Amino acid sequence: MQDANWFIGWPADRWDCGATLDAAIHALELPKTSRRLDGDDRHVTLAFLGRCGQPAAEQAFAEATTQAATMPAELSLRGTGWQLLGPPRAPSAVSLLVNADAGRLETLIAAHRGALYAAAGAAPDTRPPKPHVTVARLDRRLPDADRERIRRRLDASPPPDGELVLDRLTLFTWTESRDRRLFRRVASTRLGPT
Repeated sequence: MQDANWFIGWPADRWDCGATLDAAIHALELPKTSRRLDGDDRHVTLAFLGRCGQPAAEQAFAEATTQAATMPAELSLRGTGWQLLGPPRAPSAVSLLVNADAGRLETLIAAHRGALYAAAGAAPDTRPPKPHVTVARLDRRLPDADRERIRRRLDASPPPDGELVLDRLTLFTWTESRDRRLFRRVASTRLGPT
């Protein structure tokens, strides 16, 4: 797929709350037109590389593999709240904000992503990191009133109890057929010294 986006992140499939997370997502009562992301598609992004192409993405992942050796072998996160993310006028991602104690994950992302953008020749994201796991995508044609109703629902819903454990970095891209899953895991490396 020539125009696919590429990104490096942590797979978010090791939740100790399992069914509780799925129940919390279900309780949000999202529109039927929403697309829920399952465990294989859920992730926390370290660096979004965009349409840089596979060779450049693999170069960035080689750098990520080097950096992974200097990271803690496991990061334990908790959900801190729900939020709609995406374009300000029409946010399309229903996300669970996550973090470790004292903003540790935000610090880690800020310290490491610049080298990955440089390795891929990708435009850097200069916004402050906002660690999150996207759990659903909204239809871009959804009326503003429905988005506002969803936003109020997210504000009133507590995050699921439990921890997410991150223990590897992965290079992701789009799947060839996006009707069942959105992302494909191309390569993966464990965190911490080997």
